[in-house]
Amino acid sequence: MAKPLTLTGVKPEKAFHINAYIILPQKVEEVYMWENFIRDSERSEELHNMRISIKRLRYSMEFFTCNYGEKFIKCLHTIIDLQDILGDIHDNDVVIETLANYKTDHNHLTLPGIDSLISRVRKNRISDYNEFLSKWERLSQDNFKDHLLTIIATEKKNG
Repeated sequence: MAKPLTLTGVKPEKAFHINAYIILPQKVEEVYMWENFIRDSERSEELHNMRISIKRLRYSMEFFTCNYGEKFIKCLHTIIDLQDILGDIHDNDVVIETLANYKTDHNHLTLPGIDSLISRVRKNRISDYNEFLSKWERLSQDNFKDHLLTIIATEKKNG
């Protein structure tokens, strides 16, 4: 699992919202450092590391939600969706690896059911990966990263 990037510039003595402006952009950058790997569906470890980085961003966004309004919440829901899809991909990877190891460990048995299950899980993984990549590409075309960073820097919660 990828270690989190070290946060810089945090000012505990300053207001809560000041630290949101400092911390959240760094968490966004941590997610995007994995972007170069996502177009290769076989980069399971990097996809998992991206999921972990997205999870860290999600929890940080949830922590600072009180500083922001609806646009921020909408972006948070997008982050949650990406985390869920990447989680499904990782779950499929774990199941495939577990079944393949079981098959190897029991190679003296005829295990047609295992092959069928591995095939089904691989199809699910391909579908999940394609869904993730399609959403990521759409977000990239919509400049989601810049949009989120602008919201972090400028949006204030009404009331």
